Amino acid sequence: MIHRDIAARNFLVTQNNNIKLADFGRARFVYDDDYEAARSEMISIKWSSPEVLLKSRYSTRSDLWAAGVVMWEVLTRGQRPYSDLSAEQTVLYVLNGGRLECPENCPQRLYSVMASCWRRSPTDRPSCTQLANRLHEISVSVAVDQQPVSDVMSHGSLRRQLTSSSAAAAAAATTSRLERRRGTCTDLQIVDERCSASSSASSPSASSSSCSVRGPSGVTAASSADDLLTRRDNIRQSLRKLVNMRL
Repeated sequence: MIHRDIAARNFLVTQNNNIKLADFGRARFVYDDDYEAARSEMISIKWSSPEVLLKSRYSTRSDLWAAGVVMWEVLTRGQRPYSDLSAEQTVLYVLNGGRLECPENCPQRLYSVMASCWRRSPTDRPSCTQLANRLHEISVSVAVDQQPVSDVMSHGSLRRQLTSSSAAAAAAATTSRLERRRGTCTDLQIVDERCSASSSASSPSASSSSCSVRGPSGVTAASSADDLLTRRDNIRQSLRKLVNMRL
């Protein structure tokens, strides 16, 4: 089926936003994908390919040329193709290699697809299936590019997030170690207080040897593992002295 009059004006939009191609008054059903119209037949010059302008020869590839013009119309929000040129000037412009310019805010990859529809030789243009596949690939990539920032991040954002996550993990590990150390210091402090209380009742020297230094928070000051080991040895000595005294 060759439509021969593909233009934005012939597309209808339903209430469900379904787009349908209409106006099949000039359509032709052919077996060999080729139709030559009478030279006296009226043509849509600004939607026509070079072979249509020169020989009035239509095919699905000439419909594809017009489909590229339709995409240009959509991207320009209904502007008329070659609006600065008359019909005669448009024919000369197209036959000499002139093409529609890239619309404003049109992605370059989409304009490349449109430009492939406007190649001079019909065999160099993509087929309808190839055009549909390319447009589908572009629509998928655009949908991915428009995902929320939380799903799609730049390399710098991802690096900052990983760095902050690493810092948070390191801070959590440090906090855990400090909590364990505080727990150990608190246990030692309790044992030390019990030893100090017992030894002070029997010997002043034992009391002086088992006294501990505490900070403002009431927790035994132990800034390193060496301090903990030293306090452990002091507690053991206090316990030994206390046992020997009772014996």
